[in-house]
Amino acid sequence: MKKLYIIIVLLMGINLASYAQHRYLYSHYMLNPVLLNPGATAFQGGQNLFFNFKNTWANHPGSPKTFSFSYDGTVANKVGLGAFVMSDSYSALQTLKGQLSYSYNIKGDDYDFGLGFTTEYLDYHVTGALSEGIVDRNDPYLQLRQDGDKFFELAVGAYGLVQDKFLLSVAFPSLVRTKLNTRDGEIEEEKEFNYIFGVGYMFKMPEYKICITPNIYVKKLWKYNTMIDANLLFSFYDNRFTTGVMYGIGEESTLGFILGTKLNKFNFYYSYDFAFKDFQAYNNGSHELTVGYNFREKQ
Repeated sequence: MKKLYIIIVLLMGINLASYAQHRYLYSHYMLNPVLLNPGATAFQGGQNLFFNFKNTWANHPGSPKTFSFSYDGTVANKVGLGAFVMSDSYSALQTLKGQLSYSYNIKGDDYDFGLGFTTEYLDYHVTGALSEGIVDRNDPYLQLRQDGDKFFELAVGAYGLVQDKFLLSVAFPSLVRTKLNTRDGEIEEEKEFNYIFGVGYMFKMPEYKICITPNIYVKKLWKYNTMIDANLLFSFYDNRFTTGVMYGIGEESTLGFILGTKLNKFNFYYSYDFAFKDFQAYNNGSHELTVGYNFREKQ
């Protein structure tokens, strides 16, 4: 166990920054697009609160557990603001993230778009046994990694609807990325261009009160290969009941299912997904839960 923790510390500089791209971890971005795209801030109208929990590789020792809380809402004519706080634990690794977002709405006869950006602060560090003396924190070789890393990031994005049925999403996460605690002798990380592109179509059948929405997202995030998500959502009776299937390829192939309901101003969503790889035999897949509340409906 001691060797395991030492290895984790030594790899922090390589792995933490890539794992921090939590936009990859969420499955509920289809229902709460602000998780991926700052242009979606306040796009749904009103004032919205979301709580999200995801347990990746459930029941495996030290499996990642992510808690997130977000707010977004309209604060002035065409202007939206948002805030996002996240805490993620992965064995001895802890990630904290704070984010503020701004959006401006542009609306025409047959289109409705939000243009936005976020400023983000990220803190990666070691907790638990590592800080209790399993390793010598004064070791000069380990000192560079034991205290963690802190970053400032800027992301931009656009999110919208055309003809009230075509969904379009473009986001550039980590467009600006600056390390706040650079150490002497540390090699500057290689810059990468990150993007998330998404398209979808809403098949509305008002006579049956059904909406079918297929969508596809292509993601290229720091230290990850290109990933593609294909999703199919079914909504009934003005989103009072939602279900769907999710399939992803890239770093790993995954298959997932989602269920949700809307009760007055509350929204509840649950999803389960699993990966087509050997490690799946050692965990119970990934579970994600979202609870949302809209306390002022869109006018």
